[in-house]
Amino acid sequence: MPQDRRTPFVPLWFAVASLVAGCGGGGSDTGTPPSTTAIAKTSTNSGDAQSGTVGQPLGAPLRVLVTEGGTPSSGVTVSWSTSAAGGSVDPPSAPSDADGIASTTWTLGTLAGTQAAQATLSGATGSPVTFSATASSGAAMTLSKAGGDNQTGELNTALAVPLQAKAVDQFGNGVPGVDVNWAAVGGAVSSGTVPTNGSGISPVGVTLGGTAGSITITATAIGLTGSPLTFNATATAPPPPTTTISVVNNAFSPSSLTVDVGATVTWSWSATAQDHNVVPDGTVPTTSGPLADGPHTYQFKFDNPGTYRYYCANHGGPGGFGMSGVIIVQ
Repeated sequence: MPQDRRTPFVPLWFAVASLVAGCGGGGSDTGTPPSTTAIAKTSTNSGDAQSGTVGQPLGAPLRVLVTEGGTPSSGVTVSWSTSAAGGSVDPPSAPSDADGIASTTWTLGTLAGTQAAQATLSGATGSPVTFSATASSGAAMTLSKAGGDNQTGELNTALAVPLQAKAVDQFGNGVPGVDVNWAAVGGAVSSGTVPTNGSGISPVGVTLGGTAGSITITATAIGLTGSPLTFNATATAPPPPTTTISVVNNAFSPSSLTVDVGATVTWSWSATAQDHNVVPDGTVPTTSGPLADGPHTYQFKFDNPGTYRYYCANHGGPGGFGMSGVIIVQ
């Protein structure tokens, strides 16, 4: 009997399953991952960390590199911006060139100090890219008062607060290194010329003269609007010293006191003092009146030099006896 050589029937689903298993079983080919867009400062001449003048464009442009899967990518639009008041970028957006470079010119804002700008590419790794710059003040244009005007002090003493003049640029930023010349009528300044400091301030000390009344101090900076500035101060005579003597039971404290001519001495009875008064051992001071209990006060102004003794009528007597005291006026 002849042998049957027909091909066995293989179901379609089994053939497909075998083909799929053969393609995926343990192979190492996982496919090519999608490319990645990235943005970063250029490795050289990025324009970061520059210094410039407020309101002026920086000397070098800001530059970033756009890549796609590590390869420079052209025609990709990058947005530029700055948060500095009064600052700008030009252009505010631009496509990357054939080398993947996008750039802009940064004009600094009007406030001196550190400023920031950034490049943005939506969805890109590294976005936003931040740049910084240091803005210095512009040329000095105006001189104005910054403190110390209209003070009052005693004769031949220094004013409590230095006088201050401030040099600023067109935007109000303090300008350092501006020479300010100081002079006073009726007093003396600590220095004739004081350059402005990092904040644009020129401070000077003033010592009042020996005559009571108004004095005038001027600050001058050549070529600046507002110059010269005029400051005023008032010199006053010191008040006559007032000295207090405590009246306690059976004693004056201190019992001996030296004062200047014109001084007013105050005797102050303590709360527990009883039956005390001040009686002159001579003609000065005048009597304080009858014996009194505390609290109580009595004053006498000594206009002439000399030695003046006194006592309590109830507990002392002339010649330094018992409760007594002496005041030396010189």
